[in-house]
Amino acid sequence: MIKSYSASTREIDDASAAVTEIKEALDLENNLLTNSLGIVSCFSEFETTGVLKEICDALPFDCIGITSALCSVTGETDQIIFTITVLTSDDCEFKTSLIPIDEDYEKNINSSVSPLLKQCEKSPSLILGYFPLIHTIGGDMILAALDKATGGIPIFGTVAIDHTMDFKTSMTIYNGNAYREHAVLGAIYGEIDATYQIATLSEEKIRKQRAIITKSQGSLLISVNDKTVSEYLNEVGVSESDMLGIVPFVVGYDEGRTLIARAVYALTPEGSAACAGIMPEGATLSIGRIDEHDVQLTTKEAINRITDDGYFVLVYSCVARYFALGLSADKEVEEISKAKSDKDYHFAYSGGEICPVKNADGKLKNFYHNFTIVMCKIR
Repeated sequence: MIKSYSASTREIDDASAAVTEIKEALDLENNLLTNSLGIVSCFSEFETTGVLKEICDALPFDCIGITSALCSVTGETDQIIFTITVLTSDDCEFKTSLIPIDEDYEKNINSSVSPLLKQCEKSPSLILGYFPLIHTIGGDMILAALDKATGGIPIFGTVAIDHTMDFKTSMTIYNGNAYREHAVLGAIYGEIDATYQIATLSEEKIRKQRAIITKSQGSLLISVNDKTVSEYLNEVGVSESDMLGIVPFVVGYDEGRTLIARAVYALTPEGSAACAGIMPEGATLSIGRIDEHDVQLTTKEAINRITDDGYFVLVYSCVARYFALGLSADKEVEEISKAKSDKDYHFAYSGGEICPVKNADGKLKNFYHNFTIVMCKIR
């Protein structure tokens, strides 16, 4: 069994005070079991001021995570905040790894994952994955390489973001150090019960009209129904500004049974679309729309499906959902907090969500998502 304890601090300039606040809230002497792992989400300036490093150095276990635009634990929600949840267990082990993500990312992943998997007799039950935001090497590409290297072990996690418009200070976190171009893994070994839940758009927010992806190159969508993407969007009455904001593509995997939302980064002069995930030829394609009401509704439905007990829930939500909430940016977190009675959850906004989905055979398959909130209950 895994137990969890969370803490937060807004002490962004006083490292000593921040360390004291975190350690007192975690009560390590009374709460730590044999093996532990820290999951961190924080405002990026905690790295600049050195507070991130001081806190992690003061803790007797590895810490992994991301910077984010807004974070929440145990009812404490803010943009300028440091949050940490400690997973601790007598019968599970936690192993971590730091992987450079560059042009040799597949080779780097293979060389890092192999020794990670060999650290215990049995394979991990779950891998927590934290990816850098690199447009030339998308999160789905990193996930595909990890999925292959691990043999399909369930992977849950997110892509780092921050509070800036271009995410220029977004970083992954490993033991107090922050990285712009490294992935961080936390492998959980032992018998655990992990339950996954996702929510994206309500069914009524997805157009019934289905098209077919007729040509693509990885995440570059070239043609839909044998038309350029621009021609297709004009045909269905969707503007370029909407497509780059509140309107995602919805791609049907597994012969249309699994719907995955995909953001669009840019429309090229040739009329193609640079998307935030692989767009497989032959898959169905629909158009959706995200708004404030739907974000709150789908989050409430998802968290209520997974919180039937007091176990820890790790939650990451797409920053597009955050933007859709506008001035009500904390409303999604409120739904999580209410369902969890301000206990046993860790929430942060995401630049891409990583969560397994069951295929037609009931087997978990790793997927990379956009416009989605993902949840993992661990016990």
